[in-house]
Amino acid sequence: MLSPDSNGAACMNIEKLLVFGATGTQGHPVVEAALEAGLAVRAATRDLDEAEEKLPGRVEMVRADLTDAEDVREAAEGVDAIFFHLTAMPDEPEATRAVDHVLAAAASAGVARIVFTTGGYCGDDMPPGPFVDGLRRISDRILSADVPAVVLRPTLYLANLVWPHIIREIRDYGRLVYPPLDAGQRLNWTSTEDQGRIAVACMSADVAGEVIDVASPEPVTGPELCRLLAEVYGREVHFAPQSIDGFADGMSHLSGSAHVGQLLAGLYEGYASLDEGPLVDTDELERRLDVRLTPVSGWVRDRLGYLLSLYG
Repeated sequence: MLSPDSNGAACMNIEKLLVFGATGTQGHPVVEAALEAGLAVRAATRDLDEAEEKLPGRVEMVRADLTDAEDVREAAEGVDAIFFHLTAMPDEPEATRAVDHVLAAAASAGVARIVFTTGGYCGDDMPPGPFVDGLRRISDRILSADVPAVVLRPTLYLANLVWPHIIREIRDYGRLVYPPLDAGQRLNWTSTEDQGRIAVACMSADVAGEVIDVASPEPVTGPELCRLLAEVYGREVHFAPQSIDGFADGMSHLSGSAHVGQLLAGLYEGYASLDEGPLVDTDELERRLDVRLTPVSGWVRDRLGYLLSLYG
């Protein structure tokens, strides 16, 4: 169903949203934003016990795995829109299968809108590489399907600053080792909370068929980010980025896969090749999608400060 938005443009009337990975770093903020917007939410998860612990009782919960076509088909029945992201590296067959399962289920169920987030930046300014090429191929596959879709391309996630080894390096030694980029490179970060708000706005906005670069306001350099972090940690923090090779080794260890480490290293080599950025016009995002986004300084002060009070 179409209805006019505040700017007079046609928009889709979405009432029930299916969120895959609903308990995770990317999916959970979408659930929260959807509930705040008054939508009914069906949460698809591989772990119902975790979902029952993390999600409000008014959320409908179903067990579903993106790699299982029947799971995805059943989860999509009776919903108006779907949010999902990849749970595998974009160059792996599992990623393509997951996308095809969502597209087939959405078409079968008559879903009005799909919102997909790449989970990594693959903007037009990025050089080619296995990770970026994989995300672009997946994005094209989604946008060429019969179901109206939107692809979100976030910059670096602020949630990465909560990785245990990042917290430990700052807390114990006063150094920020991430991202593995030059100290003078100014870039936009993305909070998953802002991504969630943007994703929900895209469910009904007149943006079908578009690729939208997303981020949180207030681009910063590494040293500028350190000054924000110092206020939360209560100590001086200096920027001491790993080499990209060192970053690859660390990601290989964390993921248990050398392939994952090398793929992510290639992504950051792409970031490093940019003269500046990635940079996103967040004022235009807020205006066009009628959302209020949180500046990096606000996220560090409020969200990171809260998380450190719990786990740091």
